[in-house]
Amino acid sequence: MRPPPLPSIFRRDLRPLAVALAGLLFVAACASESTLVSIGDTDLDRATVLEWIEVRGGVAAVDEVTIEAQLTADVLSELVTYEALVDILTEYGVVASEADLASSSSKLLEAGFDAASPAMERFSRWQAALDAVEAGVEGARAAYEANVHLFSHELCTSHILVSTEDDAAEVIGLLAAGSDFAELARQVSQDPGSGSQGGGLGCVPVGAFVPTFERATLGAIAAGVSLVGPVPSQFGYHVIRVDEVRPADALAFEDLGGRVVDVMLGIATMTREVSLDGRFGSWDPIMGRVSRPAAPSEG
Repeated sequence: MRPPPLPSIFRRDLRPLAVALAGLLFVAACASESTLVSIGDTDLDRATVLEWIEVRGGVAAVDEVTIEAQLTADVLSELVTYEALVDILTEYGVVASEADLASSSSKLLEAGFDAASPAMERFSRWQAALDAVEAGVEGARAAYEANVHLFSHELCTSHILVSTEDDAAEVIGLLAAGSDFAELARQVSQDPGSGSQGGGLGCVPVGAFVPTFERATLGAIAAGVSLVGPVPSQFGYHVIRVDEVRPADALAFEDLGGRVVDVMLGIATMTREVSLDGRFGSWDPIMGRVSRPAAPSEG
């Protein structure tokens, strides 16, 4: 079982949000129950989104407090990712039955989730979607086969690895100003193996990289861009350059094994149209995550 909650994300580098009390009250005044987040055919209204930030962020009365930008982005990234999976499965005829939901709820309870949590209903839907993918139901297979072109190539990349997001943003700025990628990699990359080679990682099959690196690379290829970052991973922050798009045969669905959930989450977030109120952040289709909202200018 792969339970949906990602509790560790709330203990990472949380930064003060520019969406403070006044901003949230403005949302309340002008948005009422209008849609704040859309994922494919799934629309989430203001009350639903604010309640979810409250539940997952561990903050009481979101309308009455200043929340944190990274916290909001992480909570909404999780929300979009799993709702995208539910949405694409629905498109291909996979809708959780009452029996499916009861089974997923039982799994979550056995794993220690609180039955009284207001998040339990949504978690159960997400777990039912994950169960359907892992069981290889026909609709999940059909969704994969319809989008297998997204994985029908090797990943030919170079990267520059640094410690912080700010460092990665600085690298991107230097590249935009005309710095040579290979020389910059040799100077600042903290990956000693590829750094000494100008950042080159060669060409590898899909599945060789950690999920965030792979998702960003696949997103860049799908969008037709060659540079992406900052991309977080357990190693630090990457600035990735796509060096070549080399066609390759994708694996059959039944051969995905333990990667099947990550692959289907990637397909879901690469194929769903996502939009959200800019005061809560913006959807990055290449990275497959919500970015923090821009801070308002002072003065």
